[in-house]
Amino acid sequence: MTRIVRKYRMLLQVAAVVSWIRFRLRGESLPRVLKRLDPVALSGNPDQARFEDLVYYLDRWLQLLPYNAKGNCFPRSLALYWFATRSGYPVSFHCGVRKDKAGLDGHAWLMLDRQPFHEPGQHWQQFTVTYSFPSDRVGDREAMPPVSSHKGTMTAI
Repeated sequence: MTRIVRKYRMLLQVAAVVSWIRFRLRGESLPRVLKRLDPVALSGNPDQARFEDLVYYLDRWLQLLPYNAKGNCFPRSLALYWFATRSGYPVSFHCGVRKDKAGLDGHAWLMLDRQPFHEPGQHWQQFTVTYSFPSDRVGDREAMPPVSSHKGTMTAI
């Protein structure tokens, strides 16, 4: 497969996953969407170079078509969760909140072996984890059992 064909194939995969996530979140709770994103079993040996390309295309896609005015961390983390688990990375999804001058602020990110996974900077450390999925994945920082969530109300930056 030529490099250009592989590039466009990855871009179409990213577009399909982000679109599917956005559609599902309109009518389903976050825990239900995450269960749909969670593979039955992790497969294969992670291909780091391929995954770096996927992260690049995902970030570019979300720059062109942002999720909301505050940021893209929520759909980015969900899409990365889908790609990472299918690539063999046993990551977990985390949401957190913090209080700032304007009120509550939210953030979503992934963890792998107690480290942020493809998370730019250390921004995630400022947030108190309020939800983790899966809650039992070994080696995650502050993994917590799921909290109740209302349909379509989970918005984070």
